[in-house]
Amino acid sequence: MKMKKSQFREDAATYIQMIHLLNEYNPGWKIILIGVLLEGIFPFIAIFLSSMLLDALYSGRSMQEMALFVLAGTGASFVTAILRHLVTKKKNIMWWGMQHRMTEPIMTKTMQMDYEQIGDERVRTLRARQDEYRKREKDVFERFLTQLEILLTAAVRMVAAIITIGPFFAKQFSKTARTQETLFRIIAIVALFAVLYLNRRSVLEQGKRRLAIHKEHEDENRLNSYMMNEVVLSQKAGKDIRIFHQEPMMEHYGDQMNANWRRMTLQYAKNDVCHFGLQGMLSSCVGGIIYLYVAFCAYGGMITIGNIVRYAGAVQQFIQGMTDLFAGWSRLHHDRMQMDEYLEYMGLQNKMKKASRPVSLTDMENPEVEFVDVSFRYPGTEQYVLRDVNVKISARESTAFVGLNGSGKTTFIKLLCRLYDPTKGYILLNGVDIREYEEAQYRKLFAVVFQDFKIFSFRFGENIAAGEKVDEERAMDAIRRVDLMRLYNKMPDGLNTILNRDFSETGMEISGGEAQKTAMSRAIYKDAPFVILDEPTAALDPIAESEIYSDFHRIVQDKTALFISHRLSACRFSKDIIVFCDGRIVQQGNHEMLISKDGLYRQMWNAQAQYYK
Repeated sequence: MKMKKSQFREDAATYIQMIHLLNEYNPGWKIILIGVLLEGIFPFIAIFLSSMLLDALYSGRSMQEMALFVLAGTGASFVTAILRHLVTKKKNIMWWGMQHRMTEPIMTKTMQMDYEQIGDERVRTLRARQDEYRKREKDVFERFLTQLEILLTAAVRMVAAIITIGPFFAKQFSKTARTQETLFRIIAIVALFAVLYLNRRSVLEQGKRRLAIHKEHEDENRLNSYMMNEVVLSQKAGKDIRIFHQEPMMEHYGDQMNANWRRMTLQYAKNDVCHFGLQGMLSSCVGGIIYLYVAFCAYGGMITIGNIVRYAGAVQQFIQGMTDLFAGWSRLHHDRMQMDEYLEYMGLQNKMKKASRPVSLTDMENPEVEFVDVSFRYPGTEQYVLRDVNVKISARESTAFVGLNGSGKTTFIKLLCRLYDPTKGYILLNGVDIREYEEAQYRKLFAVVFQDFKIFSFRFGENIAAGEKVDEERAMDAIRRVDLMRLYNKMPDGLNTILNRDFSETGMEISGGEAQKTAMSRAIYKDAPFVILDEPTAALDPIAESEIYSDFHRIVQDKTALFISHRLSACRFSKDIIVFCDGRIVQQGNHEMLISKDGLYRQMWNAQAQYYK
């Protein structure tokens, strides 16, 4: 396979970008450069020592001189060995630190990118593949540095070999030779370059085949990762597997996973055995040619016995270095797809408008929001989820959103919180387009409990405060207001109790209802002007639900309260009710007004009420 110049430039450009990122996030990687230098020149210490000793022996040098050569060589080897040990120790520390440090940029990137990008299919694929690479093998930086180290070590060996043997060949081809010598040299050179070409071709073909095998089994590898992480090791999946007797199906997919691994491993092994065997044979041929030529020169009295060892050894190092160089570059090229995906992910640009207008005190104390002709469709889709929405939400009042599943209620909340921008129309905060506000400041207006909220396996207090610093008085007030004292009293370490057992064997498992109340306490602790609850009582029992709604105004106090609920009995506590259907607002008013009119709200109310008669 012939590598085109454009491909070479693209490879080099990618590797330079990777080095820039390493310099930024893990500058300690440069320790490998010292290791590369030591590993590259170490073999030549033994080559030069053996050469000098043989020349000294055949030239009849004194024992004192030979002893001096031995001591010098031994000392050089000893110093080099110590340096290699120290560098290896530093490298191990660097490798360990890199495994943790290099996850930081991708975590930071993920947290800082627009929320709408997180849901983009391409972005999710890029992110998932980075996780797959890290779990299945080494991450992209570990693989890059490993191959870069091999490649640079090979380059140093080749340079050292050229410096060692270069003067000899220059001298040989600068003087007039007999016809036999000239013919022998030409044959040797042609044979040498032919073998080197075949060796290079074998290395590149091996890399090409490995890449083809990887792509062939890419989807199968995803199945393997899914089986291990989402099925075999999943506690949630374990319940369904046992209740629905899914073991045979899982065993079928498990057998398929093992068959995939075996087939892929055999393909890799066949490819490697074939090419490694060929490369070994070609390297032996190169060595044989060089040894034959050096022996020819020695026989003619052109070089000493010691130089035979020196030049032959240098040439062998050159051949080994060239093989490693081709192999290292081929593996780097094989891994370039992973690097390109990583760089593509890190290079994603936020699309939402970034403004700098601060949120004023008036905005915080009396926030009035208005949707004006708002329509929205999710990125990458053609269907509108919201259409021509016009509505005002008054400050310090409670508003309920009801409607059938998929009618646009949760999407309305996401737009309000500016997780997405409207496709058409605009949203105003006290008469100002919300896109004019500084994004982080604007979001401070909202405390939201989404239907798919997340409770982290951290300290109880950290989950409530949404941070490491916990104001105990505020946390306890939030706990009392959502009736979580019974749970709190069972906690061995109070607010410092670790939730769940993902990271701690002594962590405390909590129920779905307790988790939902914890999420509500987090919203209360934030003390934001808007409190938004999406299905806030879905996991609560009827008594707990009744307590939440009967004390709803005490819980949210004087905040602007918005909540989504399919239980229409909860809406009676709201001053305003907004009814969604197919992405449009079809009704608006209080409970008495809506129940007195024929419409979707009364239909839904009657459908639920019949089960309580």
